[in-house]
Amino acid sequence: MLEKSKRYGAIIRVFLKYNLFSLMYKDIHKDYISNKKCTCALDLKNRSNAAKLRLAFEELGPSFIKLGQMLSKRPDLVPYTYLLELEELQDKVKPLDFDKMRESFETECICEMGKGKHEHNPTCYHCNDILDVFDELDTTPIASASIGQVYQGVLNGKKVAVKIARPNLIDTINLDLEIINDLKPIFIKLMGVGDNFDSDLFLREFREMLHNELDYKTEAMNMMRFYENFEDVKDVIIPKVHLDYCRESVLVMDFVEGTLVKDVDDIGQELKSRYVQLISSSYLKQVYLDGFYHADPHGGNIVVKDGTIAFIDFGAVGKIDDELRRNMLNLFYAINKKKVDMAADAFLKIGKLNKEDLDISRFKWDIDELITKQHRGIGERKSDNYALLALKYNMSLPSAFSTLERALILVEAVCLNLDSNYNVMDEVRPIISKALKERYSPMHAVEFVQMEGDEYVDIFKNLPSGINDVIETIRGYKLERLEAKSNTLKRYRLLGESMRYTLLIALIISSVYLIIQGDFSSLGIVGFLVSLIMSAYTLRSSL
Repeated sequence: MLEKSKRYGAIIRVFLKYNLFSLMYKDIHKDYISNKKCTCALDLKNRSNAAKLRLAFEELGPSFIKLGQMLSKRPDLVPYTYLLELEELQDKVKPLDFDKMRESFETECICEMGKGKHEHNPTCYHCNDILDVFDELDTTPIASASIGQVYQGVLNGKKVAVKIARPNLIDTINLDLEIINDLKPIFIKLMGVGDNFDSDLFLREFREMLHNELDYKTEAMNMMRFYENFEDVKDVIIPKVHLDYCRESVLVMDFVEGTLVKDVDDIGQELKSRYVQLISSSYLKQVYLDGFYHADPHGGNIVVKDGTIAFIDFGAVGKIDDELRRNMLNLFYAINKKKVDMAADAFLKIGKLNKEDLDISRFKWDIDELITKQHRGIGERKSDNYALLALKYNMSLPSAFSTLERALILVEAVCLNLDSNYNVMDEVRPIISKALKERYSPMHAVEFVQMEGDEYVDIFKNLPSGINDVIETIRGYKLERLEAKSNTLKRYRLLGESMRYTLLIALIISSVYLIIQGDFSSLGIVGFLVSLIMSAYTLRSSL
């Protein structure tokens, strides 16, 4: 509680420093769609407010930096002016001395987990000094961020990169997550998110994302999966993981030589175009063929050298299930073929909306505009258009789609910096063709039959009994209806007999009364005789 109170105090001081509490009383104009070129007073005011929020997040540390970065990937929720600022969040902090970093990796002893309790493991950072585990290790970091620091070393004669998490980070982040959950209404107001924002779902995904990034064993598994996916792809490099040396707080991988793509400058346009083609096609492969993609492909996470590219930093990844991937493939196929109706249907399926939920004529008009921009727009980002369209029609896009779209925007920005004439549609066509061939290939059909065969065999095996059940149900229904009709007839018959007996009794009483009175005795005698005849007939009919 003491630590939480201290952290609350620090957050409040930063909020007061940047005057963020005043933003809670200002209208951020959620419906106003901003533009970077806009110079109107309203837009500049919102941009200034967003800048204050960005600076506050940077000062508050890793949890808030990651929160802002995650929000910057949701253009369907956050006002555009805030996106522009949150995209600029810097995750660079002053490096921590290496001796202080030791606390992260020297506490865990893997020797005690081996077959023999006291068996010595040469890769154990607890029993061996880390400087002795590696052939060489430069204790001056080559990169420093709020979550970890990266060092260069040599292992078994090969250059490696060693990423080490900052000590005691998990405690601070868990504390921040509690406070963010406590102050949820305040953050929602500060960031001006849309009405369709599911804060509980967002925070759950944020918590999972942070915990995954804190566990370097998860990142190691991600890298191994990417390595397998690109093992046969020429000129696209995924660093190899040295798994025996990886821990929850330590990640060891091959060192990637080259230049960060954001720093590429004085090379020919032909080579730049080559890099654009490799980046774009390899990323579309991740999305449409593998369903597993790098979720943060900005210019600092892509390295280029001698006509090859390499992806680095796999802490943030995205996954796409088969249904969403199928709908997305249908959407981009329709956009590629300029089929407005098909694109509209696919986009509505992604947003889980029916045609009756919106003005479909206007929606198709906007889809047509989107297709035109996608094919003929030059020198500008096009991936934003999907989120803006969803925002216009208040569509709640799946978080997986929004995360992917944000990643595609980053890739598009990288490619446009290298080639101002870049258009993703130039690379989409072959990928879509390959994806469709795989979807409808005979091998895929055979695999489907093999996977689903047992289920269909069970269905056919149970078919006779199922048909018999249907027949018995119909027969029972018919018998039930016949029984119901019989009961109805019995009720009507009983009612008729009751009325007949009542009529006879009334006739007998009336006849006896007339005979006793004497004035109409002859009429009474006739009535009495008639009633006797009718009674005899009724008794005979009932026998």
